[in-house]
Amino acid sequence: MKISVSFFCCIVFSLNVFAQGNLVGKKAPKIEIEKWIYPKIKTAEWEVKGVPEKIEGRIIVVDFWFTKCAPCVASIPELNFLAQKYPEILFLSISFEKEDLINEFLKKMVMYYPVGSDPDSKTINSFGVQLYPETFLIDEFGIVRWQGSPFDLDEEILNGVSERQGKTKTLRIPHQETKQLNSAYTFTIQKHNLEMGESSYFHYNPFDISILNRTLGDLLNVFYGMSKPRIINRKNIPLETAFDITLKADKSITTEANCVEMLRFLLPQQLGVNIKEVEMDTVARVVGVLNNRLLENNLSSENNLGVTIRYNNWEAKGARIVDLKNFLENQFNMLVEVEAETNSRYNFVLSNINLFEVEKKLENDYGIRLINKKVKTKFWVLE
Repeated sequence: MKISVSFFCCIVFSLNVFAQGNLVGKKAPKIEIEKWIYPKIKTAEWEVKGVPEKIEGRIIVVDFWFTKCAPCVASIPELNFLAQKYPEILFLSISFEKEDLINEFLKKMVMYYPVGSDPDSKTINSFGVQLYPETFLIDEFGIVRWQGSPFDLDEEILNGVSERQGKTKTLRIPHQETKQLNSAYTFTIQKHNLEMGESSYFHYNPFDISILNRTLGDLLNVFYGMSKPRIINRKNIPLETAFDITLKADKSITTEANCVEMLRFLLPQQLGVNIKEVEMDTVARVVGVLNNRLLENNLSSENNLGVTIRYNNWEAKGARIVDLKNFLENQFNMLVEVEAETNSRYNFVLSNINLFEVEKKLENDYGIRLINKKVKTKFWVLE
């Protein structure tokens, strides 16, 4: 397997959440941490310095996060880059987790700044943090000058504070997670090894795709539209293997569409897999509308698909019939075809664990029946 190693990676869901109160323009709460924990992985280009006894009078970036929060982990490489580029700014991070858990994480993840363990949430509560990740920029006078998602913290914001007093000593260094000289893009992929359970992250910004802890099966579904029952896995690649991926493209050279196409091309290439599309005769469950009146009773006013999973139900608003097909295929691992697609959108509430209940409700509440038919349909061969 051909893999270019990176310590960071994850589309569809970029999470930006914020603290309960806005502290911008106010005096920053006191940062009180008994124990600072330092990164375990040494790098040639950076040495993490100790936290000084007195941090007053310093420009500080403090990031609140925890190890099982996928967006938090996904933001670390960006903060690493900024910490390296702005050595005059003190970068700190704070977690409510205990020292042992943080130490285990730091054995696997490169960080360019220390982590404060705050198990009693003394500092976390004083900053009013309730949802993660959340980052604060504090000037040398102790005033909060910026507050928000670490993904939104950039050089322009930092320059606005550090240049205010002529303190800028920024270094001209290449961004390790972005393009290299004379390259339209950079792409990294590695097997996920941070043991984050089901927590995953997907960030898609036209020229910046970041994926953390998503399985190969998920990736094939998102980027190629392949559901599991349509994959013929001749190479026996474990579809449940999770990966971390980044793709960053130079928008002055490429286009948004090309960025996605690059990922579609590079993913199988890096995994050493050839993907071939074929058509085969088979038997599938065909979505047939038996009662248009029932179905039209569930017409949606939404113009886009929105899905919520709760109480063991798939709740979809603004779903087309093809979206129902995709749900059935991915959730119940069966081939489904659509008899007649329309542009109409509907609201569905269906069990995501019991196929018998789904079929019964589709017929009784939506006027839809799944009928076994012989069809010629599309498959993808991994070889």
